Amino acid sequence: MTKQELTKAIKEMALNLGADMVGIAPVSRYEGAPHMLKPQAHLPEAKSVICLGIHHPDASVDWCGEPNPNYPAAFQIGMIPKLDAVCYRISRYLEKEGYATIPQPCTTYWRHRYYKDIPFEHAASWSHMSAFVACGLGEYGYHGMVLSPKYGPRVRIISFITSAELESDPLYDGPPLCDGCKACARHCIGRNYSQERLNEPNFIEYTIEGKKIRYPNINRWRCFYGEQAHLDTKYLAPIDKMDEEGIYKAIDTVPTVDNHGYMCASFKHCMTPKQRSLERDYAPNPRRKKEKSEASLDEMLKKIKEIAADAGADCISIQPLSAFEENKKNFHQGFRTEQFFNKFKTVILYGRFIHAFDHENDPWQQRNWRHLRRSVIDRLGCATIDITRYLDDLGHEAIQDWYLTGIARQGAKNAHWEKEGKHIHLGAVITDVPFEPIFSQALQTWDENLSDSNSLKKLECLKEMDLVTVGKTDGISYPGMKKVLEAYPFAKSIIALSQGIPQRVTELACNQEAECGAAYAFSHYESIKECFWAASDLCNILEKKGYKAVPLGDLAPESEMTINKFGRHMPDLRANGPYAVAAGLGALAKNGMAANEKLGVSMRYAFILTDASFSPISAEKALCPENCSLCAKACPTKALKADLQKVEIRENESYEVMACDPLRCTWARSLAMSGKAGSDQLGWKLPDIELPKELTPETIEEIISQKDKIQTLAYRNPFFIDIIVERCLQACPLAKKK
Repeated sequence: MTKQELTKAIKEMALNLGADMVGIAPVSRYEGAPHMLKPQAHLPEAKSVICLGIHHPDASVDWCGEPNPNYPAAFQIGMIPKLDAVCYRISRYLEKEGYATIPQPCTTYWRHRYYKDIPFEHAASWSHMSAFVACGLGEYGYHGMVLSPKYGPRVRIISFITSAELESDPLYDGPPLCDGCKACARHCIGRNYSQERLNEPNFIEYTIEGKKIRYPNINRWRCFYGEQAHLDTKYLAPIDKMDEEGIYKAIDTVPTVDNHGYMCASFKHCMTPKQRSLERDYAPNPRRKKEKSEASLDEMLKKIKEIAADAGADCISIQPLSAFEENKKNFHQGFRTEQFFNKFKTVILYGRFIHAFDHENDPWQQRNWRHLRRSVIDRLGCATIDITRYLDDLGHEAIQDWYLTGIARQGAKNAHWEKEGKHIHLGAVITDVPFEPIFSQALQTWDENLSDSNSLKKLECLKEMDLVTVGKTDGISYPGMKKVLEAYPFAKSIIALSQGIPQRVTELACNQEAECGAAYAFSHYESIKECFWAASDLCNILEKKGYKAVPLGDLAPESEMTINKFGRHMPDLRANGPYAVAAGLGALAKNGMAANEKLGVSMRYAFILTDASFSPISAEKALCPENCSLCAKACPTKALKADLQKVEIRENESYEVMACDPLRCTWARSLAMSGKAGSDQLGWKLPDIELPKELTPETIEEIISQKDKIQTLAYRNPFFIDIIVERCLQACPLAKKK
């Protein structure tokens, strides 16, 4: 494929997946950037940076962030999972085309303190905004946020780095997108743009290929006060001096407002000159000009159903907003509730039925509920932002429903969406479009051809999976699997759906000049979501055929999970290795992880237990080289031991794996207490505590209470944005198998 053809393919893929904009920059545009923030610091062979974005629906800006930024309401709901999914899928496409790619998560990882040669605080490990400007999608405004020609600041963006040499886009060279009106400064609730409150030097200035960038050097601890620490911003303005210690003092005296996010007032009150419209009787902020399309109600409804169905929704209901008068009490004080109910007319509701997990009596379902729930919520969130943006682009007003309104849950009751043995997750959009009510309508048939193992691999819902394997449950002798089958005696087959982690991501994690494991953590997290999405769909297909089917991503509920993005945890690959092998996903490597020739050990997976009797499908096994102990040598806490122990999967199938000290493994992987596993590469101050002789709930609580004060006091989450790299996986020669 030529450079031109690859460039075209990437852009078409981005737009087809739902991006509103996409641009490409050569890495040469980063000359002069701080060394650790250059593309080459993340990927030494980097040639190009790709940035893409989606727009905030106008109503989610015009109606939210009131009475102050602590009340975001619908702001940015669905945008992060949407961008993460698009970025990761394009990254995987590029890797399959032979190009190393480092995908960066939409909400990336922050070093709030000065770190090595990075000359400012609150530095993202990778800047999407710099990529946005470098890729020609727009320019910076006075507030230091980016502006696009069509949507102004109302864009959420993501970017990634690749070794592919692509055709670059020119830098934006149109009419200035910021006219220096300084509405952002006037409406900043903390008066953060006052000259005496700016950092020295007062302005950040640099150039990209001769294009000058200049905006105030704001003290970002003042932004941290409301956005990360969730302190009530109405108390911020009188405080002249703010730093890290000032945050902790404020925590002792200022109330917090935990309202699921934050929406910057400077952002709310900004719009580019050409798109700016002042309608003070509608909103206190400038609105964005747009023209209304002549699309018919039928045409719009057809498209909405397609979007919801593509996101896995089983059913849809259209209800008048007037049916939710009782929900007005759920809107927070200061929201323009009566005006909102007068302006908007319709609630578009869609739901996804999933297995109703037994949280009290079933340890496997207790362990898996959060992952399945999160994956379905994120997927429906993609539908929510896609439907809202679709109506917004047609000139209508549409806003994502947010959990605190209770509208989605009440709408599900109105539609009688209760099913025995099923749980429903919901998404909803509120719009001014006067659609005719629909009580309830099915969106899925789940009637795909599924007659044998060969047809299983051809299912559309599994197209993102790298491997689909099946194991027969008869004859499995592994003790853990025997316990699983006692809980699920109906299971005749165990299916594994797997996605590989990009090889270069694994190799470079926390080893490259950027000292960054964000792409590694993101890839593992996003792969699990993709596997759960596919497993959930496959379960619905199996159930439609009359089979029992349960999706489970973690079959080792007694194991300690691995730290990941925002303090969420992921299944332990070693503890789940034997189950993956039982499902045909390869052999056990010496580090205890499942390994096959296609993906090595660098993969994530989800399981399905079903009474459908499929013939086995096995991946080609990858076996460790003789006398190799690289995994043990790489372990920062020396948890892996040279002594080998036999693990029997079936009577005639067993493997020798290294013994593992669970306490030492937990110390690094689950408590993030080992700097060499990546825990210190964001500048966190790890407590000087020796590994205890045992870990009890009490000792764990005491240990994590001594972690970095930004995590424990400000974020109120002792694992927030910790980075953990499984060094045993990274060092394994089988991780390089492709």
